Amino acid sequence: MVEVLTPAIERICARHVATHIKAEHYPAVAEALLPAIKDVLGDAVDEKVLAAWGEAYWFLADIMINRERALYADAA
Repeated sequence: MVEVLTPAIERICARHVATHIKAEHYPAVAEALLPAIKDVLGDAVDEKVLAAWGEAYWFLADIMINRERALYADAA
């Protein structure tokens, strides 16, 4: 199912490498993104929904971190 995202993931990862985004930046994004989701959606987001967003974020982040690692290696 994630294959439908492959073109977008490739574009994002290429941009991340071009702008020097590293794996160690992903936790900071999660720390900002998840509270922002709660702030914007308010009562529509309970702990279960927020946990699901966190799980989805880290699932995608892991894919991107691995792809970016390969792109950095290819560029070296």
